Amino acid sequence: MERIKKFLLDEAGTAEATSTVIMIAAVGILLAAGLITWYTGLNTAFQTGSTKVQGLTNNMKATMP
Repeated sequence: MERIKKFLLDEAGTAEATSTVIMIAAVGILLAAGLITWYTGLNTAFQTGSTKVQGLTNNMKATMP
């Protein structure tokens, strides 16, 4: 019982555990921000490509008999 009480009152690992949790949360936030940025760029690239293909298709329709 004394060992359990001593373990619960000992705060030696608390700072390390807290910093680990904060670091994991920071990495998760940075990963999410990176994925959002990547998806936005990818979506923009596909939208631009789609617009160009539609323009070329419309141009070909107008010039062909």
